[in-house]
Amino acid sequence: MSIFLIRHAESIANINHRSDCHASIELSESGKQQAQRLCEELPAIDHIIISKYLRTYQTAEPILQKYELAAEIDPNIHEFSYLSERKCANTNLDERKEWVRAYWEKMDCYYRDAEDAESFADLYTRVQQFYQQINCLTNQYVERNLVVFSHGQFLQLLITLIKQPQSLSKSLMQNFRSDLIHNPIKNTEIFIFRT
Repeated sequence: MSIFLIRHAESIANINHRSDCHASIELSESGKQQAQRLCEELPAIDHIIISKYLRTYQTAEPILQKYELAAEIDPNIHEFSYLSERKCANTNLDERKEWVRAYWEKMDCYYRDAEDAESFADLYTRVQQFYQQINCLTNQYVERNLVVFSHGQFLQLLITLIKQPQSLSKSLMQNFRSDLIHNPIKNTEIFIFRT
């Protein structure tokens, strides 16, 4: 049996639609179809953990209905929110490009865009906390299946730290950004957690 780590299905923000806030972004029509296919492709699921963001719930929904489950919300596994939510309200990817570029040019692990934004160090802390938590869960899922629905950037750093544990550093941040650009995690991409 397995612990599956999965990025949510395609959202409206992924296809350059405007969004009001991080948490309320919905799946696109294509994303809803991806979620349904995922439900058919995965083995029987015993438990589901999602982030506090709507798009992870919508991705999990077909599985929740199929197995009559309730999702557990984990406060640590939401997406990396490095830009101010107030500033980004009602914008799309194209309109945020300059802000994104300016953030990553700094390559400062502790920089925050605003009070309502995270630093890379904040993301690192959340990922480390979840990594410890999921390590403790492995014994519970020897004969059962768990699915964790999270987000591209969160999973990118989690997978990096699973493969190569390392301290917070500018080098880690640089490599993380390079991976996001050159080898991003796709919507509904599945990783199997192994210790």
